[in-house]
Amino acid sequence: MLREHHVILKNPQKVDIRFASCYPNLYPTAISSLGFHIIYHFLNTREDVWCERVVYPYERSLESSTPLKDFDIVGFSLQYEQDYFHLLEMLEKGGIAYRKGERGKNDPLVIAGGPCATSNPLPLTPFVDLFIVGEGEVILDELLDTYLELDHPRVEIDAFREIKGVYVPDNPVKKALVADMDQACHPIYQVVPESPDKKFSPALGSSFLLGVSRGCTRGCRFCMAGYLYRPRRETSLKKLFKLAEKGYAATGLDKISLIGAAVSDYSQIDQLCTGLLDRGFKVSTPSLRIESITRTTLEALRESGLKTITLAPESIWDIRKSLNKPVTDEETFKVMETALNLGFNVKMYFMLGSPLETKMDVESLAQLMKDFLKLSPRKNALRFSINPLIPKPHTPLQWEGYDLGRIKSHVNYLKSLLKGYPLKVESPRKGLIQYVLSTGGLEVGDLIEKYYKDKLLFREWIPYSQGRNLDQELPWKNIDVGLRSDFLKEEYVKMREGKITAWCEEASCYQCSTSPSLCDHI
Repeated sequence: MLREHHVILKNPQKVDIRFASCYPNLYPTAISSLGFHIIYHFLNTREDVWCERVVYPYERSLESSTPLKDFDIVGFSLQYEQDYFHLLEMLEKGGIAYRKGERGKNDPLVIAGGPCATSNPLPLTPFVDLFIVGEGEVILDELLDTYLELDHPRVEIDAFREIKGVYVPDNPVKKALVADMDQACHPIYQVVPESPDKKFSPALGSSFLLGVSRGCTRGCRFCMAGYLYRPRRETSLKKLFKLAEKGYAATGLDKISLIGAAVSDYSQIDQLCTGLLDRGFKVSTPSLRIESITRTTLEALRESGLKTITLAPESIWDIRKSLNKPVTDEETFKVMETALNLGFNVKMYFMLGSPLETKMDVESLAQLMKDFLKLSPRKNALRFSINPLIPKPHTPLQWEGYDLGRIKSHVNYLKSLLKGYPLKVESPRKGLIQYVLSTGGLEVGDLIEKYYKDKLLFREWIPYSQGRNLDQELPWKNIDVGLRSDFLKEEYVKMREGKITAWCEEASCYQCSTSPSLCDHI
């Protein structure tokens, strides 16, 4: 039994477009996605549109139980590559042929957005009509206006080509971003679920989602979001306090979840946390950057009742440096000691499989993790999560392959060195599938369909994991995310040489962008 507050209901006879906003992952994740709330609120501010939500594994809308086939536009938010299979399932169960070539001119227009769609839409082009490249608020109005001008949008798909931020395969497209975060969409009447069933409990708990910032320019060479959504843009402190107060008045939620690519990098993070506490709010955040955490921030989180913080040292110093995450061991130990002394549990994320990683590095990592555990004042206060490094498009690692044998060897070696330790390890085989989905071309669409139909052997993924040379044409060549053409190659060479590129917000600008008007640091 699920009851939701602030659901938007409209008369379907009095709107011109019925839009299904689909989240191809489970409800707890969907309802804790600020982006999902933004699309819902933004589209429903238009009188001519009724946006309803459809969440995996369901194929009918939460608002009116309407099947997907009866909508005009079906849009998917793609946060994780593994959700591509869910997209096919939702379309098929919703009465829509999942291959676009098998759909008729009167079938719904199927679109997709989110970081996966922005980075490399090629694997999904056999199934999706067009893609949103960038942030939806600055793209969707023009897309919908164009839709209304057409008799048969699916047949007249080329009419969408001229819209900035809309990718119609296989035409060049430029990313579109919100320039001023104070003018961005900040939904106040966020949908609040109420249910005794835990499968409907928000992943971030019952909290108001506050959009602190977007983008990150730290330059970690493995981080796709850090390159896709540059530059970093902040919501003003005054605006955030006003949003929090309006959110409380609308929803009654006194817990605030701070949302952003690098929340602790917010230029006034301590003032924000203490100001929210002074106003009677509790404060939480999904993750924190080690190099920008302060004791004041941690104390505010503790006072709010947060019990666990998440940190990501990634690896040992030499590997961190090559990946341009120059967080020292000393910084990490200091933050951990402070957090543990304040009574927090700490979850730490690490990666295996960096291009320069050796077996000796794995030994050093195991020793570092043992040293971290020596700080733990109580059992289970510190836990480790190990994930394979997945090279991503639009990052300096985009030319690297995925060496399953080497990664499995390193994972098994680390596990042998840490027997009995609190260690959670992600499957290297799953990592390989994610790599192919992330970096593949049109041919991967056939693999996606075969996997969905349970007709694909694991070994069929392996030929697509070999990587590319620096001069090879990349599948996502037509996706312009605003980086100058040779910047990523320069960063790739620096990675191989173990050189650091300083954070542009504390050093000189290295002119990574082809859109300098968005960046305050030039």
